[in-house]
Amino acid sequence: MQPLWIRMVKNIPIYLIFGFIILPVVMVIWISFFSTQLITFPPKGYSVHWYTDLLEHSDFLGSFFLSLKVSFFAMILSLILGLLGSIALIRFQFKGKKFLELLFLSPLIVPTIITGIAIYVFLYNFERWSNMDLVPSAWSLILAHVIISIPWTVRLISAGLQSISPSLEEAAIDLGSTRFKAFCDIVLPNLRPSIIAAGILSFIHSFNNLEISLMLVSPGETTLPIEILNYVFWKVDPLIAAVSTVQIILIGILMWIANRFIKISKVF
Repeated sequence: MQPLWIRMVKNIPIYLIFGFIILPVVMVIWISFFSTQLITFPPKGYSVHWYTDLLEHSDFLGSFFLSLKVSFFAMILSLILGLLGSIALIRFQFKGKKFLELLFLSPLIVPTIITGIAIYVFLYNFERWSNMDLVPSAWSLILAHVIISIPWTVRLISAGLQSISPSLEEAAIDLGSTRFKAFCDIVLPNLRPSIIAAGILSFIHSFNNLEISLMLVSPGETTLPIEILNYVFWKVDPLIAAVSTVQIILIGILMWIANRFIKISKVF
């Protein structure tokens, strides 16, 4: 067995990479407790008043609740479509199955800004043809977020569905159950952890999205990432660090919950 110091030396690159990734997060959280508006090192003091100021900042509160609303509806719709798509991909054989699977996962391959431009151009041209108010609108924003959330729901639910033997459904059908009832009574309960994890990850992906939201957000309404971007255009102070810290904590909790239901590292 190798000595401890040799193993530690071998792990130095891993420690450096981890530190490089985690250092900006630590810095943002640290700055959020600075007492002065001007960010200086070392800080002149510490305070939590930036967090209390958030409650009086209507722009951040409004954008936060808008992001919650858009992400919630995008999560529900992407879960429904992801569940149906996963059933088709795992339980059935048909021509074009591989293409459909790649289509579901394509938003992970195409840069998000390109996806946002494509969605905007398509909806704008369809609006001119149909005389419907599509862009900008809340529903077009939700629809775009559904598109970028589907890969997470399809991949996670498919992974969960593959671990459930079809013979369980067949046995229930042989005993007199309908296929739909067998699916609801046997498959769905076993699929619940994958569905919850898929919902959480799709919510996070939608909540953090900036590029697509920039294209489709309605005038006078901004999601939280856009509001953060607008704020740092004019000034950078610990208030923006406090907003980011709240966002980091929220996402961290959701990721921890998702990982409790299904080991995400085994899926991607």
